[in-house]
Amino acid sequence: MALALLIAGMALAAAGYMSARRIDPERWTARALRTLFWLGAPASGVVATRTDVHAGLVIGLVAAWVVLALSAAAVLTLTRGRPAGERDELLLTVCWPNAAWLGFPVCVVVFGWDALPLAVAFSQLCTGPFTLVVLPGLVAALVHERADWLGRAWAFARNPYLICVTTGYVLDVAGVAPPASVTSVARTVLLLCTLPAFAAVGAVLARHRLRVDTSTVRLVTARLAVASVPLLALRALLPIPGPFVVSAGMAVGMGSFGVAAVYGVPTRRLAPTLALSTALVLGAAAGVAIARN
Repeated sequence: MALALLIAGMALAAAGYMSARRIDPERWTARALRTLFWLGAPASGVVATRTDVHAGLVIGLVAAWVVLALSAAAVLTLTRGRPAGERDELLLTVCWPNAAWLGFPVCVVVFGWDALPLAVAFSQLCTGPFTLVVLPGLVAALVHERADWLGRAWAFARNPYLICVTTGYVLDVAGVAPPASVTSVARTVLLLCTLPAFAAVGAVLARHRLRVDTSTVRLVTARLAVASVPLLALRALLPIPGPFVVSAGMAVGMGSFGVAAVYGVPTRRLAPTLALSTALVLGAAAGVAIARN
């Protein structure tokens, strides 16, 4: 099923890209992504009730936070002296993994259905707060705009995913879980939500010039490796779940475009990097699924 969803996702992304020639993507993409966001929250909470909370989960999350923080610090250090807009664009391009829309089906393809709760945990407890709070704050600081940290903290606390997923973890620790059929439905909803998300991504990318050059290849390599390779190396020493490594190596996240729009960050390099990295991840996942079948 996950392989079929990935293939359908690629087709829908292409359809979304082509549709932008006739339909203004701004008319429907934002509404579609907001709707998917709200649909995914309760489904993620239900899936979280089946999370196997163990030492590897906690250690893996701590290690992932450290790796992501170091990756952002490395980008900021290596780009010191460059224009703020350029530094912001590189920060979003290199440090924003698509651990949800793309990471969920890819983890299922690579590891099976049992990996979905771990992928959700990684997204909601690590990359979610990192990309929704840390990266926008850094971008705001770089463009010399006043960042309302109290407002960000309150908005994060009201995040429906935080509420739903935390409730799911509490129920899991308490030994309370919904019937297996309910969990199955929630898993299916999470994966099906990726389909319109792919179409929205394709439509948004149609507004940008997608050119693959040496710079794009370097940025794609950095995005796919900057967090996943260190986590993979740490697996020799620490019990880091495999889905964490795969999720950390996902393509550039769609939400990076929203932050770029808010703070006036250029997307000349962000757009082709997102497109190429997404294509590579989808191709690799499809190859793994075909090889297993």
